[in-house]
Amino acid sequence: RVLSGVACGGSTVVVPMYLGEISPAHLRGTLGSAFLLTAVTGMLLAQVLGLPPLLGSDDRWRLVLLAVLPPAALQILLLRPSLLESPRWLLLRGRDEAARTTLARLRGCRGGEVETAELHQELASMLPSPQGRPGGRRPASWPGGGSSARLLIDPSARRPLVLCVGLMAVQQFSGINNVFNYSSTFLAQRGLSQQECELVALLMNSVNVLVVLLSTALMDRLGRKPLLAASLGGMAAASLLLTAALLLGSVPLVVVAMVLFVLTFGVGLGPVVWLLPAELFPTQLRASAIATTTVVNWLANYVVGQLFLPLASWLGPLSFLPFAAVLAAGLLLAFSLPETRGRTLEEIEAYFAPRLKRGHSITAPLMPAAAWRGA
Repeated sequence: RVLSGVACGGSTVVVPMYLGEISPAHLRGTLGSAFLLTAVTGMLLAQVLGLPPLLGSDDRWRLVLLAVLPPAALQILLLRPSLLESPRWLLLRGRDEAARTTLARLRGCRGGEVETAELHQELASMLPSPQGRPGGRRPASWPGGGSSARLLIDPSARRPLVLCVGLMAVQQFSGINNVFNYSSTFLAQRGLSQQECELVALLMNSVNVLVVLLSTALMDRLGRKPLLAASLGGMAAASLLLTAALLLGSVPLVVVAMVLFVLTFGVGLGPVVWLLPAELFPTQLRASAIATTTVVNWLANYVVGQLFLPLASWLGPLSFLPFAAVLAAGLLLAFSLPETRGRTLEEIEAYFAPRLKRGHSITAPLMPAAAWRGA
């Protein structure tokens, strides 16, 4: 369990960052959301395997632990040879030719004139100029890496850090894991059988997979900000509905409220929060920033898990009202986000640095790409 925990924690740092760095701007939301889609799909598969007719019996439950072997073997034996290094990471290390070759493979270039011109343009845009605009040469003072301490003093990272840390905390303090972990307890206390509780939990996880799949398709069509705002508002409403259902003792209404809560989570607060750290931070600080925000997420996860049972014992049916308040506060963060849909990572980096120096608010819309190049 310790080794699995370390592996899961590492994947939540590396995978969103890697997907964000190798994806073209117009697909970054879709591909970045695939990280959460695979996670919730794995959760659903594990739950199905854990049903009593399959591996959920007293003599077969240990076999569930072997379910991690097939995807791991597939990745190591078949997918690893085709796994390419991030071109941005290669440029950060001064390996320009390797970055060009890798980017060409990622974009499927075959050496045609149009493809080569587009490739060189995208590669050049990955090298920020001293002013922070895309398209310049690498400055001599450009550092090769960044520490967590630099996140607090670098003006271009300070506000992204506040936004990402705040949203990571809101994601966990929304109560989503409590709905998943204690849904069977709520329903069993209201007279449902174990089999009925398992079916409701299976329904919730199935809805979670389907709605994350939907958000993956919508991420680069509607944008991060509207999906996140709709998700937070919907979850807050579902929390109030769940509170009313618990007060009334209505089992059908409890089920509807929990399914609605999970559905609205998968629309935005689930995938968007994992996507943003890979988008908002400068290249040289991205790794330490994602590590820092991920640690906050897991720490918040632990704290909520420890606090919920005492909170439920104290507040009873009102135990989800504090989570509704957190979700309402999260809307302030959502409205403070710039929309990053369709922007390159370098355009987003340039957006934060100069505007912060001029004292502008990050709530203003991103400038058009043409305006960045002409600024």
